[in-house]
Amino acid sequence: MRSFLFLFTLLIFSITSNAQKLHVVSKNETLYSLSKKYNISIKKLIDINPECNSGLRQGMNLVIPIQYENIDTVVYSMHRVRPLESFYSIKNKFGVSQQDLLKLNPQLNDGFRAGKYIKIPKLDVPGFVTEEIKDNYNEFNFKKNGKNFKKKDFYNIAFLLPLYYQINDSLKLSSNFTEFPEIYQKSIYALDFYAGAKIAIDSLSKIHKNINIHVFDTENSTKKTFEIVSDKKFLDFDLVIGPFYSSNFKVAARVLNRKKIPLISPFSTKSDLLKDLPNTFQTLTSQKRQLTFLSEYIFKHYKNNNITLIRRKNDDFNLRDWFISSFNFDSIYFKEIIVQSNVIDSIHHEIDTLCENTIIVSSKEIDFVTDILTKLNAIRDPKITVFGLSNWYLFENLDINYLMNLNVHIPNTGMISYNDKLTKYFESKFFTNYESSPSIRFAYSGFDVTFYFLSNLIENGGVSNLNYLEPMNLTSNNFDFNYIRNYEHGSRNQFVQIIKYEDFEIKKIK
Repeated sequence: MRSFLFLFTLLIFSITSNAQKLHVVSKNETLYSLSKKYNISIKKLIDINPECNSGLRQGMNLVIPIQYENIDTVVYSMHRVRPLESFYSIKNKFGVSQQDLLKLNPQLNDGFRAGKYIKIPKLDVPGFVTEEIKDNYNEFNFKKNGKNFKKKDFYNIAFLLPLYYQINDSLKLSSNFTEFPEIYQKSIYALDFYAGAKIAIDSLSKIHKNINIHVFDTENSTKKTFEIVSDKKFLDFDLVIGPFYSSNFKVAARVLNRKKIPLISPFSTKSDLLKDLPNTFQTLTSQKRQLTFLSEYIFKHYKNNNITLIRRKNDDFNLRDWFISSFNFDSIYFKEIIVQSNVIDSIHHEIDTLCENTIIVSSKEIDFVTDILTKLNAIRDPKITVFGLSNWYLFENLDINYLMNLNVHIPNTGMISYNDKLTKYFESKFFTNYESSPSIRFAYSGFDVTFYFLSNLIENGGVSNLNYLEPMNLTSNNFDFNYIRNYEHGSRNQFVQIIKYEDFEIKKIK
């Protein structure tokens, strides 16, 4: 098995390199446009990326340093604006006043624009004290009705991550920033996840000192994954987090299931992932669970409306079936519109503006969704309510006014609250350690998944799908694994909530 030396070096690099980001060159971008976008000189761009001296090519990866400077002794870091962020949310998140924010970002007088970068003054944020972590940790009230574990003096935890060692084999640490090589983008996803996980590990290490962490590079290869988990060393592990990808996860699960080692899937939503694989856990609620939950809600509250389902011909047919799974078609008015491409010719004639209309859009494709919402919004009918998919929450370019005007509802398995004590702790620790904001999808998930299952392991002495797992709401993920289940299969997170867009805010409905 490959030495851990490279992995250690790579993970250390993920900390030291957080003063930079990777930029993939888009069509028509130039050195001049990038220098303006990131507030960096063309000379420095070329010094750091000498390959761009002869010009830029679409798809080229460039290392962009995050700028730091002293302005009245204020050091700042760059933050990418997220949808719906405002002076109020930035203050809650970073503790920065509107006045201080405008000093560094006068362009904010014209408003916040999602996707743009702004400067955040680095402030001294009080740490989240150990006692507060213990308070949160000790809220667990485990009801052991399954397998009994004997608590151990130490625990061995493994992470199976797609770090892509072979692609990053040119990595060299250097004190000279200009010699930093670029990192493969998919490696960054894994590093972000582990950066979040590391904060959870460090926090819980204050409660249980002996937590041994081992990181393995799966290279996103089923063969490599099989080699790793088949090694005799894996007999000693108490918990395994990963792999990311479903095919690798199933390979690992088939081997580790025989060894009765719990395995955690952090990102897959496939409904059949855990079939015949006890002692496996799926942290993301499956799409089937989300949409059948939403279907029940629609039928209960909107069955007297005209209900129209719109989908592309090539969209996953299962999404359509799950959306309507609770409908009694004898008691509702329902019709289905199937669109042949990413653009619908017209929708106005399909909507009866004399009635209240419920529109279901069972598509994950942003171009199609954007087109539908744009044309529905043009109808100017306040009696329209739209239901969509959870991945819409991550679409940065959807017009917030359309989302509000159309009363858009989507299922959601967790939402970041920047006023929450644990979230503030995680954000401040991440900002202190890495000089940047955590990525919503990977860093937050790394913290939540690791904190939840490692807490269970420490408290119970083990993790099993036979046992009760206390539901918990963390930073961006909520966990509830308790339902009537078949113990021949793994355990899926069942938590679902419904959110809607209203008054420039996202509100929880159910």
